[in-house]
Amino acid sequence: MAKHAAADAERKAVSKPSRRRRPVPWPEVARLLAAGLTEAEVAELVGCEVRTLRARITRWGGLEQVVARYREECAENPRETYRRLVELVYAHLERQVRSGNLRVLLWVADRLKLVRPVEADNEPDPLEERLAALAEDDEDFDHDGP
Repeated sequence: MAKHAAADAERKAVSKPSRRRRPVPWPEVARLLAAGLTEAEVAELVGCEVRTLRARITRWGGLEQVVARYREECAENPRETYRRLVELVYAHLERQVRSGNLRVLLWVADRLKLVRPVEADNEPDPLEERLAALAEDDEDFDHDGP
């Protein structure tokens, strides 16, 4: 019997490598849930599995009150809510870009107009044309003075 217990303990020690638990950023989780995100979306944003997040929410127990408080704060101060959401989007985009997510990289490059199609290389940029026209108007305005 002692032989089997020792063998079982040894097998458990060898078969399961220990994993460090990542700390859950509870204020961020509460803000995201208060903003209306699902648990799956929150888990993706904070970088953990949905199962893990749900288990920790269940064990912690005080989350509903914190989420309710954040909802009240958001209703009172929409600018703060907007600022937090912008901050959250930037953090998520940065995390995706750093991880090498090609789809996100291409989306960011497109949004920032970092890449122009090859066939558009020879075409004039409408923004540059507008800026040049504004500069000409400014010069005319400066010379029309006394």
